[in-house]
Amino acid sequence: MLWFASLLMKQGRKPSLSAREHIVGHPQVLAIDCGTQSVRCLIVDPETGRYEVGGSEKLTLKVKGPQQIEIDPLEVVAATIRVLRSALARCEEPPLCIGITNMRESAIAWSRDTGLPVHDGIMWMSQQSQNIVARWDHDGLTPLIRERTGLTNHTFFFGSKVAWLLNERPDLARMATAGKLAVGTIDSWLLYSLTGGAVHATDMSNASRYQLLNLDALTWDDQLPEALGIPRAALPEIRPTSSHFGYTDPGRTGYRLPITGMIGDQQASLLGHGCDRSGEAKATFGTSCVVSTNLGEMSSRAEGLVTSVAWSTPEGGAVYEMEGSAFHCGYTMSWLSRVLSIPLEPTSEPERSELPAGRRVYVVPSFTELGAPTWAKGSGAMINGLLMDSGPADLMRAGIESMAFQAFDLVRAIPGSHEAESLSVDGGGAANNYLCQLLADLTAGTIVRPPNRELTALGAARVALRTLGRNVSADPAVTGPTDYFHPSDHGSYALEGFSHWKELIALNLN
Repeated sequence: MLWFASLLMKQGRKPSLSAREHIVGHPQVLAIDCGTQSVRCLIVDPETGRYEVGGSEKLTLKVKGPQQIEIDPLEVVAATIRVLRSALARCEEPPLCIGITNMRESAIAWSRDTGLPVHDGIMWMSQQSQNIVARWDHDGLTPLIRERTGLTNHTFFFGSKVAWLLNERPDLARMATAGKLAVGTIDSWLLYSLTGGAVHATDMSNASRYQLLNLDALTWDDQLPEALGIPRAALPEIRPTSSHFGYTDPGRTGYRLPITGMIGDQQASLLGHGCDRSGEAKATFGTSCVVSTNLGEMSSRAEGLVTSVAWSTPEGGAVYEMEGSAFHCGYTMSWLSRVLSIPLEPTSEPERSELPAGRRVYVVPSFTELGAPTWAKGSGAMINGLLMDSGPADLMRAGIESMAFQAFDLVRAIPGSHEAESLSVDGGGAANNYLCQLLADLTAGTIVRPPNRELTALGAARVALRTLGRNVSADPAVTGPTDYFHPSDHGSYALEGFSHWKELIALNLN
C-alpha cells in the first residue's frame, strides 16, 4: 500500500528499508496509547515498572457541527508511526513486544482494496447518529441490544456510528455487503495499518463496545449485525486480549515486532491499577470520568451503567467489568480555565470554604449530556448559585467539586462499589488533592492514588506480556510512593453539596 509510504515522505520521513528482526528475551515492551487528544508510545521495563515516554503527538479533532466530531484516520496512523519510531530510537535493542490501548467506540471505515479510509473517523463523543438510535428504539431493538451486549442504545457506541455512515453513504453499504469495506475501532485500524494491511482484527474488550458482541457467547451475535444493518463481512475478527495479533511491517516501523496485546483504554486502566479481583474498582479522570469495577467471570447488569469484557485470556475465557462514563467531567476545568482566563493546572486547589449548601456555587457540566448514570441531556452546561461576591475561586472550587460529585454518582450506581474500602484513581484530574480528599469524604473510604501516572499504558504492557507468559513487576523504590486520602471531618460538607447538586440536575435536566 503505497499511500502510507508517500504520506511519510511528504512529512520528510522515509520508511526504513532494513528488516531488523525482533530479538527474543529483551526486557522492554512498548505500549502505544492512542487517546482522544494525543497518541503516545511508552517504553516499559517489566522488571521494575519504570517507564519513559518515548514519543508523543497531539491529535486534531474536526468539529463539523455541534454534534459531529471526527478525526483524520491517516493523521492517527502517521502520528502513531512517528511516536513508535521515536520510542524505538531510545531503545538500545528492539523491544520484546508491543501492546496497543485506545480510545474506544470511535469508528473507522476503509477500503479493503486500497487500504484507504473512505470517511473521516467518527469520534466516540460524536452524536450525529441520533436518528439511527431513535429508529432502533422505535423498532423495538433497545431491549435486544441491552440483553445481548450489556450496552445501551446510544450514540456513544460504535454500532450506531457505522449504521449512520452506511445509511448516509449507500455506496459504502454496497461495499460492505460485497465484503470490500472494513470497519473497526481505533485498535483495529492501527493493527491493520501497522501490519501493512495483513490483519483485520480486534480484541474482545474493544469488541464488547461495538453493540454487536454477545456477552455470553463472546462472538458476534447471530442476530444483531443484520438487525442493525451492519454486514458481518465488514467486521474484524475477534481475538483474545492477550494473543499474537501479527507483526509490524518493517518498511513502516523499521523493525518486525510482534503485537501481542490490544485492549480498550478503560479496561487497560483497570488492569494497570491492579484491579485483578472481583469487586476492585478504579476511577479515571480524563476528558471524561470513568468508574469501572471488576466483575470477575460473571457478567451482570445495573440501571444506567454498561457491562463489557474487561479482558480475555489466550484460552478464550473472559473477565467482565461494569462501568459508567460521565462525559466532559475532566473537560470542565479546561473550560473554566478558558472562561476565567486564568491558568488552571491539574494540581490547582481552592482554599477550603465551608459554605452552606445553599450559598455555594455549583457547576453541572452537561455540555452535551451528563452521561451515566442518569444520561440527562438538558440544554447545555449550567452554573448555579452565583452571588454578588462570587469570584474565580468559587468557580474553580465548583468545577473540582462537580468532578468529585460525578465520580461519586457513578460509584453509588455500581452494585457493591459504595461499600468498598478503597477506590484507586488516575488521570490528569487525580493529581488534584482537593478532588481526591472530597471523593474520600463522599465515599467514606480510602482513595488510593498510585505513583504511576501512566496506568492505561501499563495495562497495555501487561496484556502484551501475558501472551509471552510474563508480567510487569513494579518496584516501589523505582516507581515512588502511593498517596492515600482518608475520610476527614468534612463529610457533611461533601454530602450536602452532592445532594444539592443532584437536586439541580433533577430540576433542570431531562
